[in-house]
Amino acid sequence: MRRYWFMIAAGLAALSVLAAACGGDGQAEDERPPATPTPGLRTVLAPIDELELIIRESFPPQYAVRIVSGIPSGCAQFKEAKLTGTSGTTFTIEVTNTEIDDPNAVCTAIYGTHESIIELGSDLTSGTEYTVKVNDKTLTFTAQ
Repeated sequence: MRRYWFMIAAGLAALSVLAAACGGDGQAEDERPPATPTPGLRTVLAPIDELELIIRESFPPQYAVRIVSGIPSGCAQFKEAKLTGTSGTTFTIEVTNTEIDDPNAVCTAIYGTHESIIELGSDLTSGTEYTVKVNDKTLTFTAQ
């Protein structure tokens, strides 16, 4: 009989531990402090570390630009690189990162990079000077 009561007591103790682990702390739902919200993300222009023109050996030549963009900390992540417009002989490309939108966020200070290749096409006029603007950097070249 003593073993039977011991098993019941052990079972009740296990249930109370389980209830505490599942939030059964005796507080009513409306008395608990609100959960810490997950910080939002914001989109920012990425720092541009390197621009390189790529001319593919084809006829007509195909042009592209290789972009090395920075990822300034552990709170940032590459988002996208895209051609946002062309006007005459100027190509505009935007490279963006997302970063945590919380001034109190603790981030690692490790600088990373991301490489993107954006195609400019093959319909460029030979002998014409073209400009590629990528965020705050500019690359100028003459088409072959």
